[in-house]
Amino acid sequence: MSKLIKGISFLNPVDVEEHYLKKCAEYAIEHGVKHFELIGPTHSPVKGNCDGMMLYRKYAEFNDDKNIEYVKYCERCVNEALDMIEPYGIKSYYWHHELEVPARFDEVYPEIHNERGDVEVTHPRIKDFLVNKIEDFFHTYPKMTGIILTLHETRIPLLKLKNQKIGKVERVKYVTEIVYETCKRLGKELIVRPFASIAKDYDDLMNAYEQISNELVVCDKWTKYDWSLTRPHNPFLARIKNPLIIETDIFGEYFGKGFIPVMLKDHILNKVKYCNGFGIKGYVSRIDRGGYIPFGTPNEVNLEIMDAAVDGRDVDEAIDAFFRREYGDVAEVVKAAMEGTEELQIKALAIEGRPIHWLSLFPPLFAMKNAYRILRDDFVIPKETYEEGFTQFRADVALADKAEAVKIATEKLTLIETLKGKLDDEKYYSLYMRFKNLYYLSKIFEQLTLVYSCLAKYFEHGDEEALKTIYRAIDIMVALDKEGFEELGMDFQCEALSIKKGAAFRTFGIGSDSTDPRDSHVYLLNTLFRTALDLEVAKDRELKAEGNADYVICGGFSEEHSLDKEPNFSGALTMPDGVCRTAGSERGAMWSVVKAHGWFSYKMKVNPGVMNTVVITGKGEDGTLSFDLDVSGDTSMHKVSGEGILSVEHSFMPPEGADTVTVRIDRNSSSLPFIYTIKIR
Repeated sequence: MSKLIKGISFLNPVDVEEHYLKKCAEYAIEHGVKHFELIGPTHSPVKGNCDGMMLYRKYAEFNDDKNIEYVKYCERCVNEALDMIEPYGIKSYYWHHELEVPARFDEVYPEIHNERGDVEVTHPRIKDFLVNKIEDFFHTYPKMTGIILTLHETRIPLLKLKNQKIGKVERVKYVTEIVYETCKRLGKELIVRPFASIAKDYDDLMNAYEQISNELVVCDKWTKYDWSLTRPHNPFLARIKNPLIIETDIFGEYFGKGFIPVMLKDHILNKVKYCNGFGIKGYVSRIDRGGYIPFGTPNEVNLEIMDAAVDGRDVDEAIDAFFRREYGDVAEVVKAAMEGTEELQIKALAIEGRPIHWLSLFPPLFAMKNAYRILRDDFVIPKETYEEGFTQFRADVALADKAEAVKIATEKLTLIETLKGKLDDEKYYSLYMRFKNLYYLSKIFEQLTLVYSCLAKYFEHGDEEALKTIYRAIDIMVALDKEGFEELGMDFQCEALSIKKGAAFRTFGIGSDSTDPRDSHVYLLNTLFRTALDLEVAKDRELKAEGNADYVICGGFSEEHSLDKEPNFSGALTMPDGVCRTAGSERGAMWSVVKAHGWFSYKMKVNPGVMNTVVITGKGEDGTLSFDLDVSGDTSMHKVSGEGILSVEHSFMPPEGADTVTVRIDRNSSSLPFIYTIKIR
């Protein structure tokens, strides 16, 4: 096998910062890195992507929407960094998402809309803008080697549009080919990232890329779905025929974000062994997240492990050398504390080897599921962890794991505390802060696991004691949060709390715009979680008393039906008047100017052999509740306007012999539907 390319990606996804940018350039030079990938604030509508890094020339009328100061800053310091690495043969790339247009683009050029009001991807104006944009970027950064292209999380999401002249594969091919041909004409490279969560989307993307060129380089993750220490290998790698680069995360985007200690020896070696079997070109590793960086921390050891693993050098020697270099006389103590942290993190923060959290945020709270799934078995307690015939997962097993994790985390913290006075203050605090975070998180997750078990007990069996236990567990988490924040301040891992639930956790409409830093902490569970739970408990009692054939409190903890949904485009919210789920999430709206069409569905019980009525309650973001309703393949359009929570009824005959139907809600207009309850009577 030829020598593998070593790459790093950094500034993920934050503003370009000159000192750190040049530190990464120095690291690349010193470690033989040949793939230098700058991410930048990719989700920012002003600073993100190629658009935010340069000024348009032909389309200069939209430059007023840019941050000119940031553009000039990037133009100077990024070009200086490119000058640093060029003599060493290091190729440089910038992250870019398409399809993107300025926010006012459709106002200035209304002809790009089709008859349904969506942006028509194939309109000549779109192509002209896209070609000029790529030309403008490389005019500004002439030494940049190429672009890393992703077709998700964009203003015009190609895979989520309904009303287009051409299908998904053709749309992907059309847009990608424009970028590819423009780059090739300019002597630049294009690398594409499929990164789909749905197998059909993945196949559509790869079909399009293969039609463009069998030489088009593909970059894909080494884990299935998103980053985790417990995700399986990416099975899609076997599907890729084009040249392949593997993207990794060795910092912890979704497993600690650098706030907890983790030495990834087994994880890296296992994944490298798997990926090397596909004849790959090399690796590019994410080394930071959200402004938190590895350098000067114990987790920097993972860069050394990855470097050695890709080179085929002895990893244990690389680990020993790192600890000797960084910690001198106490190297063996620090190494002993770091050993086993990968396994400890899994024991502390997962349930029977399955992730239940996004640890760039506070852990998500999922409803218990009875042999059902969320997001094609992604981010959910797995079916195999349930007792037969009972919706309670094996709480005794999970809680035993959590108790053991607390014990080990406490022992490791005690070991680190013996180093006080033996290291300089900065190095000691860097160690202490991470092990203290691991200690607190282990204890918080112990209570979180107890909450999971009691949610199932209460909603499935009406166990009032379980409800009391939930509130007590929240009180303990709040106390731990208070203690952790008082000691570590904004270095406390839970400072990044975003209370979301569904695909991740639970996003509340209450107080979401507050600038009080305490509003990002676990203690919000004391108000917002309780608010959500109280609203749901009251609604559950109301619906249960009605004697419906079945009902769902959408977005609730009791959402135990077979939920399926559009990744990133169906979210769960808690409003002051109830919990709900959206067909087209606010998160999706953040990226999309065309209000991408999301959906979600449930499997629900019916009264067999007779007419049934499905009743949907909800409201629209602009006072109009509009959606497409599909009941086992029979689709109807609904639109009602008014104040408060509105109601829609639809009668149907279940399929012959069926005792369940699938009820699906699709967004069909610019009004985002918030669906509170679905019941069948």
